[in-house]
Amino acid sequence: MKCIIIYLSVTGSTEKIAKAIQVGIQQAAGHCDIATLKEASWRRLWEYDLMGFGCPPMEGHIETPNFSAFINNMRFIGGKHAFVFATHGTHPEYIFPSMITKLTNRGLTVIGMHDCYAPCYLSIFPWPYITAGHPDETDLNEAEAFGREMVQRSQRIYTGEKDLVPPVPEAPRMDPEQEKAIARQMEEERKQGKLSYPASFPVLRKFHKDLCTYPKCRLCMDHCPVDGIDLSVTPPVIGKPCVGCTFCAKICPTGAMDESAWVAASAPQMAERMQFYVKGVEKPEAEGKFRRLLPVEQIGVDTQVYKVFNKHPQWIIGKGFNK
Repeated sequence: MKCIIIYLSVTGSTEKIAKAIQVGIQQAAGHCDIATLKEASWRRLWEYDLMGFGCPPMEGHIETPNFSAFINNMRFIGGKHAFVFATHGTHPEYIFPSMITKLTNRGLTVIGMHDCYAPCYLSIFPWPYITAGHPDETDLNEAEAFGREMVQRSQRIYTGEKDLVPPVPEAPRMDPEQEKAIARQMEEERKQGKLSYPASFPVLRKFHKDLCTYPKCRLCMDHCPVDGIDLSVTPPVIGKPCVGCTFCAKICPTGAMDESAWVAASAPQMAERMQFYVKGVEKPEAEGKFRRLLPVEQIGVDTQVYKVFNKHPQWIIGKGFNK
């Protein structure tokens, strides 16, 4: 059986899980290729019997636009098997219905899904975050076991055990009255001149060309998860597209990519809405699906990322936050 994993990782959490799944697949199948989304080519996927696709939820809590485009461009893979995985903060319930629907539309049979908690690194989020400590050794071992299981399940399905194919999960649907209430709130905020999180980052993000050292530095271009930055042209392309991850501002060594206006506008609103994320793990924890490694009282609601890490760069590639 020939297998491949294709993944997108920004801060490294999804990459850790991807490599752990690869180990499990290798144990069961003998070999498994692995590639980042930027390295991968859909034109060769017809060679594989089992394909894994992994991405953190971002804009709208689903996969990134370039990951979606990659899936939608795939051809010649009808009847093959696939699985999906993701690392996420507290709300993973939207990404799998989105990804699986797109994959099945390309003719793939999706045979499994795996999710893992991980910290969120937006500057307005608490530090430490609710899911601090993940992925840990237990998470990596579970990912390995998932890889082995996918090979075994795929082999059985190929021999005719079609009942092993899981149903496509449905994305949660908000109560219509709640949707109306949120829409009214957003409209009121708009009238008051407020910009609702998270759409405000693409609007309020600033680029200070005089501080930029391109072509000496290409960090934002090389690490934008959606390839939305191109400093080689005039005028420079900044955030087209943009999923609001703020990673360009975090890794910029000079402050040329500036998120300060976005932080100032969004931090008060984020504080008000933090309960959405805090409560997001209560049900999974009660069901034994979330291992809390950080006590509730230690969540840094009053010590957001931007208050704790305020140097340039805020994040050093390969090392994490700049302490």
